[in-house]
Amino acid sequence: MDLDTENRLASLLLEEARRLQSEADREGVHAYLRKPNVRHRPNSRFLTATVRGVQQANRVVEVDEMWRAREKELELESKLKRRNKERGDSRGEKRKGDSRNMSSSSKIEEGTAYNSSYSDQDDGLGDDEVEKFLHSRVKRGRGAVGSRMDEPGPYLKASSHCRDKEPSPDIRLEEKWEHRVQGPERPLFLRSKSLD
Repeated sequence: MDLDTENRLASLLLEEARRLQSEADREGVHAYLRKPNVRHRPNSRFLTATVRGVQQANRVVEVDEMWRAREKELELESKLKRRNKERGDSRGEKRKGDSRNMSSSSKIEEGTAYNSSYSDQDDGLGDDEVEKFLHSRVKRGRGAVGSRMDEPGPYLKASSHCRDKEPSPDIRLEEKWEHRVQGPERPLFLRSKSLD
């Protein structure tokens, strides 16, 4: 070690000793027992990686929100087009004749007025659309939506030997334990439907 480095280290140690001595005069021996409050430099690679990760997560969320908003816009546009088409079909040929006489600016004004009048009603799906959506979902276990009115009761399956008294050789015979009652028997009105 060269002389300059030794002198610098010695001056740092002397300065620290003076500081501790002045603190010891004020606070007593506790100044020497306290751990030094050394602030280390933060790990810059960790901080940059953390910031990049947060930025990436925020970017993903923003892109997802953008696509959801775009899908809603497309859905609204298709609904409005459908309603315009249905409304146009109901008016018939008279509307087509009138629209030929209108200027393009008046057509735009009528379209915006029509869109604003229907925008109040675009709050959500209609009852039929909601019901169709709910019935299109796959029902799994307890995750089914609503009561299962279309699937009545936990009834026993109709056994094949009731229909055919003598079984064919390729079908195995049911054991006696398989005839034990596992639940309530199916009512007559449901049995007749299942046999059809």
